[in-house]
Amino acid sequence: MARPMLTPPWLREALRRMEPYAGRMCDDDAWRARTGFFGPVRLPQAACGTLLLIGARSGLEAVLARMANPASRIFVVEADPGLRQRMLDLTDGQARVFATLEAAMAGDLPAGIDLARIDLAAFSPAVVATLAAGRRVDHLCGEASELAMDALALYRLCRERVRSFYFHLAEAGHAIAGDRPAPAVEVSVVVPAYNVAAWVEAALASLAAQTLQSLEVIVVDDGSTDATGAIADAWAAQDPARRRVVHQANAGCAAARMAGLAAARGEYVGFVDGDDWAEPPMFEELYRAAALRGAEIGQCGFHEAFEDGSRQDHPTAWGGDGPGGTTGRVADPRALLLLQPSIWRRIYRRDFLLRERIRFPEHIRRFDDLPFAFVSLARAGSVGIIPDCYYAYRQGRPGQDIAARDERLFVHFEIFEWLHAEIQPWADATVRRSFARLQLATHRFALGRIERRLRRRYLGAAVRQMHALGGGGRAALLWRLWPGWR
Repeated sequence: MARPMLTPPWLREALRRMEPYAGRMCDDDAWRARTGFFGPVRLPQAACGTLLLIGARSGLEAVLARMANPASRIFVVEADPGLRQRMLDLTDGQARVFATLEAAMAGDLPAGIDLARIDLAAFSPAVVATLAAGRRVDHLCGEASELAMDALALYRLCRERVRSFYFHLAEAGHAIAGDRPAPAVEVSVVVPAYNVAAWVEAALASLAAQTLQSLEVIVVDDGSTDATGAIADAWAAQDPARRRVVHQANAGCAAARMAGLAAARGEYVGFVDGDDWAEPPMFEELYRAAALRGAEIGQCGFHEAFEDGSRQDHPTAWGGDGPGGTTGRVADPRALLLLQPSIWRRIYRRDFLLRERIRFPEHIRRFDDLPFAFVSLARAGSVGIIPDCYYAYRQGRPGQDIAARDERLFVHFEIFEWLHAEIQPWADATVRRSFARLQLATHRFALGRIERRLRRRYLGAAVRQMHALGGGGRAALLWRLWPGWR
């Protein structure tokens, strides 16, 4: 049984003063005050100088504000004349009350407002826009309806106009929050490209068609010997403000991705391979999924695109707090550690990657997405997910690493050696267990593909390394699974 929430002394005193107006609205306001409903700025206990309440509600907020700071200036916008009188009574006539926001702004509402709260009943795009354009607001909070205003539009408006904000979304049941400044670029997309002249135009055309306007594309030509670099240069010249090309000597996909990451300016960064493509809504919806939930990573589904025009969808979305678990916020991204290392269906908050020093290992020439995916998910605080299969992962192209069946698969041992050293300083039991399971899954995949002449050597190397890296139990399992190759 849940323990009853205790009422702190400051709230008990305020509720005593509210006894003549006790009721459901007052109870709700008391619950909001106790739980920090409006975010880290605990309205209205904050001892602010100027408080604007758009929608009077019960009046408890005004009482609490005066208790926190008797000198605070309280302004109330309320259409109901009875509630306007109540606000005057509760503040001993000290509150300034107005029937409309326009009347308040035409009156003596100061140019600077420390804290403004908008009630759901009073919420509208016009109210938010009028307030944000007409006054300097340090913190704006309240309850919003996505039926009245798109949540991403509200998020963007607030990031441009107010110092900080926190809104509960009534229908979604979660909050959006942020602060200034708005990012110069919301998403940077890095396209590593090496000898993909036959396919890169389709990849770049798909990025030009993205619905997200605040997007930049950085193509990294990794020393191509075909027309890839020239195609990228011609494409970038059409929109040089949002498209750039980095040319470098051939150094491998990891180095190309790192070069693009170093050049990126976006709040988030994504990766699209030069032979794949992205559906038009992809980066807009990934940004919505990540930014509105304050997540370090946003993830969508993907589909395998075959040469005959068919496709195989992989939504692989679970663990979210939205309907059915396929949308919303995944609070423990470690639940996703064993997914296929598909970095290209995700965006990553750039300051998160820099702060955690998450990188692609440049000495590893293929499958560098595996360690990057593992470390980023292990270090992230949350992931925003959607099931829509927006990323097209091309299958059947000659020369793809994923088609390797020879000695190239031995790169897995170099990868796991590097990854083990990378996670050792901070990995807990869950991460170490997932690391061992990842080794087992990867080696089983490789043993099912590698040429028969190489299987015994690969199996022996896999078992020895798993023992050395602490996965002895799963090494024994791998050994038992392939008895004919010992």
